[in-house]
Amino acid sequence: MLKLNEIEALVPATFKNSDHIYVCVLDIEGQVYFASKRFEKLMEAYATDIYEKNFLETLKKVDKARIHDFFIEVIERPNHNSTIELLHGNTHISWEFSVLKNEEGDFSGILGLGYPKPASIQLSSEEKTFPKEVNIIRDVFFQLNHSWEIISANNQADKYFGSSGRDLFGKTIWQIFPDPNIYRYALEFKKAKETNTLRIFEEFSSLNGKWYKVFIIPRPTGMDVIFKDISEIQQLTDEFKQINLTLHTVIENTEECMFFVGKDLKILGFNRKAEKLVSSFFGKTIKIGDKFLSYMFDGMDEIFLKNNERIFKGETIVIENEIIQARFGDKIWFSHKFYPLVDTDQRINGFVYACKDIHEDKIKIDRIKTQNGLMRDILHHQSTTLRSPLSSIMGLLELIDKTQLDKENKKYFSYLKPLAQELDKVIRENSKQVSDLD
Repeated sequence: MLKLNEIEALVPATFKNSDHIYVCVLDIEGQVYFASKRFEKLMEAYATDIYEKNFLETLKKVDKARIHDFFIEVIERPNHNSTIELLHGNTHISWEFSVLKNEEGDFSGILGLGYPKPASIQLSSEEKTFPKEVNIIRDVFFQLNHSWEIISANNQADKYFGSSGRDLFGKTIWQIFPDPNIYRYALEFKKAKETNTLRIFEEFSSLNGKWYKVFIIPRPTGMDVIFKDISEIQQLTDEFKQINLTLHTVIENTEECMFFVGKDLKILGFNRKAEKLVSSFFGKTIKIGDKFLSYMFDGMDEIFLKNNERIFKGETIVIENEIIQARFGDKIWFSHKFYPLVDTDQRINGFVYACKDIHEDKIKIDRIKTQNGLMRDILHHQSTTLRSPLSSIMGLLELIDKTQLDKENKKYFSYLKPLAQELDKVIRENSKQVSDLD
């Protein structure tokens, strides 16, 4: 285990020096290895030396029973933050625990960041609290009175406005508001005050290039304002929209009819070609939630049911067969593909059924096969039919007595043998091509 001063050095200075949050480093048994000044005040009633104290000493009995298992979960998930609410004496604190690592990435303790659970505020006889998704320590948070003057602000607000709290207090929001799009905010502030209702909206700040989700909460003394940075979420949302748009384009422009089917065998989605297929073959209008088996060709339902276990285990099934179009009685060749729908956690949540009319392609392929067969027959016939007489001709050429020929006939005879040999070569090559095709 590291020395106490080494552990303290691993805690970020912004946490150690904060007056707003409780900070501590513990071992799995709750022994304190580091404590911020605010946490020391919380623990000072339990021991003279902070490092003789145990985190569990301040807890109620019911919280002591569950905190040990909670710490084990924290250690088992070293790259995650885990939250828990605990009652320390009369102080209700919301804690966020994570694994503290040294420079080598080794476990050095459990880092705890805690802040008091916000007290509820009475408004028009209705009790209201801060929205669950906000954190008044980590988000930009400030308060206004009825004259629009800032009466309090956290560290994040200081950074957002580019001023210290002392410079902000007493100034109106309109004097120091940094965003040029102030009209939108002014309108929302006014609506919140006039209607005495919570206002929530999202806005891009050209000042720092971030997206914020803005909460304006009217209070009896004025209003609370929270800017929650959602830039990362917004970026992911934009990326998802782009991916979704690209996927939609691909799906709609494919030549296949595509059906997306859930584990319960109900339709989750489909493309326009699938919609036209259902209308043409079944005379129906397909809808999300319909039973998938209602839109299967005759005989394909049996094939699917025989292979559904393989599909849901992650296999891809490809089949080609002839389908009888029930409405017209025509036989049409179709290809069928079944492949699993897998989520980001590699869980199979359904499958995709893609089918395509391949009748014209099948006819073309069969025609080419027939033509190739005829060509092979012709080549084979030529090879066998021509080879026998050609062999006889070449034999006779060898028997002719060239001395009996005059000069002119000798010249003609000299042309015959090379021509016969060339023809024999062509026949042999054709014969070889037929053998290769077979």
